[in-house]
Amino acid sequence: MTRGRRAVVHFVGVAITVAIAAAWLAPAALLDLRVAHATGGILRLADADGTVRHGHGNAVAGATRIPIAWHVEFWPLLRGVVRIQLASGSGAGTPRATIAIGTDTLAFHDVDATLPAAVFAAAFSPIAAGSVAGEINLRANDIEWTPGSSRGTAHLVWNAARIAFAGGTVPLDLGEVRTMVTADGNVLSGPIGNEGGDVALRGEWTIGAQDSVRIALHVTPRRPGSSDLERALATIGTADGNGWRIEWRGPLQ
Repeated sequence: MTRGRRAVVHFVGVAITVAIAAAWLAPAALLDLRVAHATGGILRLADADGTVRHGHGNAVAGATRIPIAWHVEFWPLLRGVVRIQLASGSGAGTPRATIAIGTDTLAFHDVDATLPAAVFAAAFSPIAAGSVAGEINLRANDIEWTPGSSRGTAHLVWNAARIAFAGGTVPLDLGEVRTMVTADGNVLSGPIGNEGGDVALRGEWTIGAQDSVRIALHVTPRRPGSSDLERALATIGTADGNGWRIEWRGPLQ
C-alpha cells in the first residue's frame, strides 16, 4: 500500500472512531426525541442525565413518571445489535428489561415493567391511545420477534382497564384483562379474558407477518338491561346471543 493510500485509510479509520465516540458519548437528553417519535409523543424521557451509552431519567406518560436507568453494551454493537439494559432509576426491582435490537430482530429478556395503557394503545392508533385508561404490566423471560422464526411467551395484565367511546357514551370498565403472548414463526397471538368490570370478555388477538392486527371478542354484560352499556356496545359490535361480537382489523402504526 502506498503512503498516500495508508494516509487515506488512517484518516477514514480515525473519522469512523470519532463518529462512534460522538454518538456513544452524546448527551442522554437527545434520546427524548427518539422516544417521543417512536411512541407518537405518548411516552417521553424527562430529566435525562448521562450519555446515550449510560444514563438515567424519568419515563413520562401523562401524569405518570417512572425513574429509569439504562446501559448500552459495547460488544454486541460489533455484531450490529443494540443491547440495552433497563433498570429502575430509584433502585427498585422493577421496571427492568434487557432489550436487543438487530437488523430484523427485536428480543426481550427478563422483563417486568408497568406502563400506562395509553402507551401500548399508541401502537394501534393515536385515537386508541386517548380512549383507554389503566396500567399494563408486561412480564417475559424470553421473547423474540424475528420474521419467520419468532419464539417465546410473555404475560400481559391490564389493571383498572377502561375504554372510553366517541359520542359521550358511558366509559366501559373491564376490570383486570389478561392475555398470554405467544410468538411462533411469523405470528404473535394470544387469548383474551378478564375478571370483574361491566362485561365478561372472551376472545383472541393475532398480529400477522405484515403487522396486521386482528382482535375477535365476545362481550357479555354482567348486568343485563343497562341501556347505556348496550348502546355503547352497539356502536362497536354486533348483537350475538346474550352479548355482542366485536371484530377489529388494522395495521400496527
